[in-house]
Amino acid sequence: MAGACDTGMSREHNEDAIALVPDDGRGYYLAIVCDGMGGHNAGEVASAIAVDTVTNYIDANFRLLGPRELLYHAFVLASQRITQHTQDDPDTHGMGCTAVMVMGVREKMWVAHSGDSRAYLVDKRAATPITLDHTMVQELVTKGVITKEQAAVHPYRGRISRCLGHGKSKGVPDINAGLIAIGDNILLCSDGLSDVVDPPEIHEIIARHSAENAVRELVAAANDQGGPDNISAVLLRRTL
Repeated sequence: MAGACDTGMSREHNEDAIALVPDDGRGYYLAIVCDGMGGHNAGEVASAIAVDTVTNYIDANFRLLGPRELLYHAFVLASQRITQHTQDDPDTHGMGCTAVMVMGVREKMWVAHSGDSRAYLVDKRAATPITLDHTMVQELVTKGVITKEQAAVHPYRGRISRCLGHGKSKGVPDINAGLIAIGDNILLCSDGLSDVVDPPEIHEIIARHSAENAVRELVAAANDQGGPDNISAVLLRRTL
């Protein structure tokens, strides 16, 4: 497991937050990426609340709940705490964050997300998204109203339809389960990476590097494309 988080080339401060929790005897491992937004310089506050809430909730309840119920309640609680913070501090009104995470028990993993932070399966062949962005434009694609090519240049492609906090969402995640094979990777990233580095380049970078070097190279690749947003990349590689 390795992670990198960078301000990018165009933003003054970093509103992303990441966490990596190895299985050091606790029975599970997890990683999470959150991308903050809104409020008065408070996006980073929302991301920090989300990371802290989700990791602590899972640590306290891992042996009490099933994986899907565990992740669902962790996201909803994080959303509630962000909303409560905005009520306590009006200067942070409107803040929220997207979130994508993976929790694993040996080779089985559960991926949860709310918003447009994304997860990819990176195997020997390709880097393939395994989450579907919660955006207005993606919903139009899913309904067949516009094509993927039209979505890529749509002026509202960055408008998310689900998130944690932000005063109008309960943070309900989509949750998927699967197995990871030896040699395969799971990449979690904010849209500061996925918007500017395409899947073939993501695959090429991860295939050539160790996990630690790959996340640094992914951040560098996003900055080479102008780094228009904060950039987060977390990589999990199964080696045994």
